[in-house]
Amino acid sequence: MRGHTTATPKPLVPLNGRPIVEYTLEALVAGGVTEALVVTGYREAQVRAALAGGHEGLSLTFVTNPRFHAGASYSLAAARPIVGDAPFLLVMADHVLSARLIERLRGAAAADPGRCFVAADSGPRDDAFSDEATKLALGLDGSIIAIGKQLPRWDALDAGAFVLTPAVWDAAATVPEDCELSVIMSELVRRRQLFAADVTGASWYDIDTEEDLQAAAAVVAGR
Repeated sequence: MRGHTTATPKPLVPLNGRPIVEYTLEALVAGGVTEALVVTGYREAQVRAALAGGHEGLSLTFVTNPRFHAGASYSLAAARPIVGDAPFLLVMADHVLSARLIERLRGAAAADPGRCFVAADSGPRDDAFSDEATKLALGLDGSIIAIGKQLPRWDALDAGAFVLTPAVWDAAATVPEDCELSVIMSELVRRRQLFAADVTGASWYDIDTEEDLQAAAAVVAGR
């Protein structure tokens, strides 16, 4: 994506004429979310300016992660003073998510409050997409028993959306301060505190390459 992001932060890269992040903000509203916190870093002035107009039905707050060049753990930590000890929805700014996915994830969390959930898609995907995706192995009780890109056996793909409780802060306190989110999620898995919310059939796309951008454009157009 470097050809697109030299002068534009990834969430603002155009997808069918609209910034990538706009689709997920729209999905949040349609999925019943009324407040969102945007953690900014690279070219944050552009992100704030692009989103300053707001979205009807969605109140936006911004917080800066000055260490955005390091692990994504710092972006999660930047949100903590505002999120506090309340459960919250965590979504990625480079994933195109659908309202249906948000609704099903929130529904799973509402039915079993107090647990952390990851949106888990067990539907068919082509090999190229699956090879790059984070994979999930599920226990009989719906818990995640393994997470990673190189799992020898897996049951679903991680769609890049979570409902998290204060358990995530306890997990983050026991791993390196500078790490990727996958390290924190792996700690939740080790503690048997992360569960699958089945979002199979709901559309989503993780955009990491030029090919992903083109494929996501087709998904959005077909939606």
